[in-house]
Amino acid sequence: MFSKYINFLYRGKIPLAILFLILFAFSLKTASHLKIRSDFKELLPDNFQSVEDINRIVARVGGTGTLIVAIESDDPQSSIRFGNDLIAKLKEYPPEYIQRIEYNASSLKKFYEDNKYLYINMDDLQEIHDRLDRKIQREKLKGTGLFLDLETEDENTKEFSTKDIEDKYKDKTSKYNDYIDGYFFGENGRLMAIIIQPPGTASGIEFSKKLVEKVNKTIEELNPKQYHASMKTGLTGKFRRVLFEYQTLIDDIVSTAVLCISLVGLAVLIYFQRIRMVLLMAWAVFNGVAWTFAFTEWKIGYLNTQTAFLGSIIIGNGINFGLILMARYLEERKAGKNPLEALHISMPATFPATLASALTTSVAFATLLVTQIKGFSHFGFIGGLGMSLCWVATYTVLPVFLSLSEQIWPVVKLGKKDRLEFSIMKPITKLLPKISTKLLAGGAAFTVLSVILLIFYIPRSLEYDFTKLRVKSKGETVSEEQLLNDRVRRIFPGSMTPAVLVTDRMEQVLPLCDEINRKKNIDSPETQVIDNCKSIYSHIPEDQDKKMALLAQTRNLLEGSSLDFLNKEQKENVEKFKKEFEAKPVTLKDLPEDIIKPFREKNGDVGKIVFVYPTDKAPLWNGKNLIRFADIIRENRLPSGEVITASGDSVIFADILRAVAKDGPKATLLAFFAVCLVVILVFREKRGSLFIIGTLFFGVVWMGGLIALFNFKINFFNFIAIPTTFGIGIDYGVNIYQRYKLEGKGSIEKVLITTGGTVGLCSITTIIGYFTLLIAQNQALVSFGWIAIIGEITCLAVALFFVPALVLRMEK
Repeated sequence: MFSKYINFLYRGKIPLAILFLILFAFSLKTASHLKIRSDFKELLPDNFQSVEDINRIVARVGGTGTLIVAIESDDPQSSIRFGNDLIAKLKEYPPEYIQRIEYNASSLKKFYEDNKYLYINMDDLQEIHDRLDRKIQREKLKGTGLFLDLETEDENTKEFSTKDIEDKYKDKTSKYNDYIDGYFFGENGRLMAIIIQPPGTASGIEFSKKLVEKVNKTIEELNPKQYHASMKTGLTGKFRRVLFEYQTLIDDIVSTAVLCISLVGLAVLIYFQRIRMVLLMAWAVFNGVAWTFAFTEWKIGYLNTQTAFLGSIIIGNGINFGLILMARYLEERKAGKNPLEALHISMPATFPATLASALTTSVAFATLLVTQIKGFSHFGFIGGLGMSLCWVATYTVLPVFLSLSEQIWPVVKLGKKDRLEFSIMKPITKLLPKISTKLLAGGAAFTVLSVILLIFYIPRSLEYDFTKLRVKSKGETVSEEQLLNDRVRRIFPGSMTPAVLVTDRMEQVLPLCDEINRKKNIDSPETQVIDNCKSIYSHIPEDQDKKMALLAQTRNLLEGSSLDFLNKEQKENVEKFKKEFEAKPVTLKDLPEDIIKPFREKNGDVGKIVFVYPTDKAPLWNGKNLIRFADIIRENRLPSGEVITASGDSVIFADILRAVAKDGPKATLLAFFAVCLVVILVFREKRGSLFIIGTLFFGVVWMGGLIALFNFKINFFNFIAIPTTFGIGIDYGVNIYQRYKLEGKGSIEKVLITTGGTVGLCSITTIIGYFTLLIAQNQALVSFGWIAIIGEITCLAVALFFVPALVLRMEK
């Protein structure tokens, strides 16, 4: 079968080459239509409750993200002038860009000041009444001469004051006092913020890009330096952050791919000392990658934050098949075989091992399909497909173009030696018999240590600190955008990113907040993750009838002859003070537009939206806090029996964390057993299966030991490196055993010198593919690279040193 197939490729190389060129061009054009979706909800299935809920909320409310313009200067009034001019320009934008703009709290401040006595609680209002009453009685007694000062009264009674009561509410209003002329200012008037609320969602990259570019262009046209020499502006908020992370993702993809191709090419060139070998293997793997992403565009239609980097990973691993084939082909050509004869020997000889490698790697990727996280399943599908198609390209595209190149210019000139003859493995194999006992003892000891480390590591292996997964530039703790966002956030009281819940009827709003507050109060104040639940009714004072009656009584204290003892100036001051106790009930119709706007839906309905604010004491960058917060808002049963479900970034992240915790062990075990099953089915012999599976077992245990030793935490991204390492790591044992089987007993040293060097190169190219991820700005991706590199090193060390040492001892 192989003879006929190889003869077909060799004789039909010209038409086949043309066919492959056409197929590559078509695949490349198809793959170019792939889009990248960076929203984290894309990592979960569309039928997840949290995804359905967030889509429902966005449909009713619109985008919940913001774009914030930060204006920094030494002169607050210059910032205000620039801000007003910018706001005037922003208001001219078409409605599809801006839903509302928030920049001034004057109307809110005036509303609350006019109605302040309705918003304080009854006990404090009663205390004000009682203090005033005692003060008036005291002054009356002084006028009659019957007052006896025993100096037992507190200062609030002797001199009427409500300062201590006002201080209780300062925390809620202190930020408003920092604002200048009502404009959102912080940092003692140096930093001003304008909040833009678009109608779209931040996950729409094209919309975010258009909006950010349009606002930047408007700012540039206004020229901030004209307003003040020190003035500079910046953009932050969810829309800017999503665009920043998306652009960082694109930059990382390009930089890692370019570096990967360059370093892999250099490694292959050093090993084979022939630029043609590099170009031929690169061409084969490029075909496999192009076919993979073309099929991905047809089947899935897009890439997410996890699958976007698969190009580098597939190149680094997919080239291994070509390395094995070309190394054997070159060995035969150097031995004097012609191109066709070399193909007839090298292709059948390497076929079983590379097929097993392709199958095990593809199966390891494919086990991710059983996970709930769509990002994982897509990664498994594309990665498994990519490895399979790179193998297909190795045994179709590579022989065709290799034969063509041989026809033009032979790869090997008989009788001519390479300029540099070397083998990395030669000096090592000479030492192997002498140190085999020590290697086995050391390997066994490290295996035991790794198991002990894993026992303590596994229960605390998940990453809950999301600050370690942020995008940041090299050498910086956080990105400039994140720093600006942190500065702007301090301008506003409370969280700027509350969870949004929507009800079907306004009658459900108050019971929903009551249920959330009930759950909140189950925890002690020190461990609570929720600050408050706000609805439109939160802006309506409680117990208005009782407060109105008490305010009327307080005003009566200041009426008529009871204040005859005051002089004219004092009476004028009392009249001003008395007006503060004039109040009328506040209804929904009385609320200013600045309060109503956040509660208005896209269709104009008002009041069915509820905001749940996290507390600063339990920040949601801590995954454990985030899960508790998500559990409270996710599902709430009302007294009527109705259930209100909700979603948001916190619920999406919590679902991803739970899916990793649930599916991680399952996918890992499935990958291990699936890979072992493939080996057993391909080789169908106990000795070979035991050799290869043993290589994988020790490599994986050592990998786990090093991960535990360096305390790498598992997150939603780097988890993928563990099951996929099973498929990639087992390749080395497969290739070493296949050559050992062909050469026979006593050949382990020769196997290591020949195939061992090629296996080492395979591992180097794979490590390069992962190493290039370390330059990424996405820290989750960097952690993926480190864990994958550790797995590669341990599996290679076992295949080239530990297991060969074991074979030597067994042969003796």
